[in-house]
Amino acid sequence: MRKFALPLAIILSTAAAFALLMNANDAAAPARFESQDDHAATHTMGDLIVRDVLVSTGPGVRIDPASLPAPGALSDWAEIRKVETDSNEEQTRIRFTYQVFYGLRGPETAELPPLRLRFEGAGGAPDVEAPALPVSFMPLIPPGIPDEKVAVRPLRPAETLPISPYGKWLALSLIAAGAGLLYLLWMRGLLPMFAGPLPFRRACRDLQRAASQPSPGQAACLILHRALNETAGEAIFGNGLESFLGRHPQFAGIRGELDEFFALSRRVFFAEDADGDAYAHCLKLARRARLLERRPS
Repeated sequence: MRKFALPLAIILSTAAAFALLMNANDAAAPARFESQDDHAATHTMGDLIVRDVLVSTGPGVRIDPASLPAPGALSDWAEIRKVETDSNEEQTRIRFTYQVFYGLRGPETAELPPLRLRFEGAGGAPDVEAPALPVSFMPLIPPGIPDEKVAVRPLRPAETLPISPYGKWLALSLIAAGAGLLYLLWMRGLLPMFAGPLPFRRACRDLQRAASQPSPGQAACLILHRALNETAGEAIFGNGLESFLGRHPQFAGIRGELDEFFALSRRVFFAEDADGDAYAHCLKLARRARLLERRPS
């Protein structure tokens, strides 16, 4: 028995050491790995494939984010669209969303490449590799049909939306816009058929042309007298201003300026070298009167 004692002790010591080493590794490494995906389904070009990788971990073990693949091209016919993780104390779930662009003319099987995932934590943890994922493909065009006989589906016409609910609002908007435009044209004096005669508007145009004359002050006074006379329907002088304002009360706000104009006109025509700033005064008065003559009496 003694000759078997030493070898037996060596074997038992080796087995115990191996068991302790395996338990240590199991405590540090993820305990279980599984892949949950519907790889048995058949896919076509453009399909999305969702793959869940579930790794059982111990407390303090977590996935290294740097080991997760970034969204983007994975091969010439597949790309990763999204990577999502969800962890708790016992396990980590990683969801990969792929999109495939495999164009073929007959059924085929291809593989999405394996993924190596790295875990970190107390005591260290080895990498875990998610195996390659086989994917079955069917062509978009049925086998045996030549390209020239493939019927292309016509474009779907745009959906016609009813406009009846908006007709009333469109009509009201057009009416409001038209009324605003008419009012703007009337204020600018561009609708003489509605505004009647506008002597001061014509006076403003004539005053612009008279600016280059040798004696613009005298010409300006004559233009403004003509506009007053046309508005009153008779010749108006300084002593007839009150009667004029009684018939045209819209000009009552410029009574003082009209008094100054008649006094200025007498100086221009009956005093020597009295032209002065008569032109500027007449132009200012004509512009104010042009705004007032559109108001109803």
